[in-house]
Amino acid sequence: LLMQQKKNHEDLLLSIFPKTVAKHMLEKQTSETAVDSMRSLRDIDAQNYTAARMHQNVTILFTDIVGFTAMSQSCSPYEVMQFLHVLFSKFDRLVDLDSRLWKVETIGDAFMLAAGLSTDDDGEEKDKTVMGSMRRDAEKASCAMAAVSFGKAVLDEASNHLMPNGKQCQIRAGVHTGDVCSGVVGSRMPRYCLFGDTVNTAS
Repeated sequence: LLMQQKKNHEDLLLSIFPKTVAKHMLEKQTSETAVDSMRSLRDIDAQNYTAARMHQNVTILFTDIVGFTAMSQSCSPYEVMQFLHVLFSKFDRLVDLDSRLWKVETIGDAFMLAAGLSTDDDGEEKDKTVMGSMRRDAEKASCAMAAVSFGKAVLDEASNHLMPNGKQCQIRAGVHTGDVCSGVVGSRMPRYCLFGDTVNTAS
């Protein structure tokens, strides 16, 4: 039973944080807190697990829903939440199809995604040869295309849904590639966040 609870706890952390961040958290926690996954997430001291890290050439994509505010004013909160749950669950499945994509968060009707976000261990040696640089550039370009392809896919997916007010769902998408800073913010229910002008431009 304890092994199953430990696995559930690890799976929960891995579903919320990138692998490297979750690994650091798991290494710090005692066996006592590992048993209670919800308490563990509430009581994490984020500063003990990960510092701010810079990432180069990350592609950030945002989507939001056209007419969402007006729709929310005319429909019940339950209807709005149910609609968002169904729509974003479809988006999540599209994210799961490509390992280059990472869902960052949803904020209201906005869906934020990153591609090319390096989560390798800090100690890993980088190949500094010309070929190594070319390989990394090709990987980043591939990640950018993956984000654009996701954007096109969710535009198509959204058109298959009706909003609670009966109007067809339409979304807008913004995308930008550049440098971002990542880190875990907060010590109560901490969140993995990305910051920088690249995020602002995409949004």
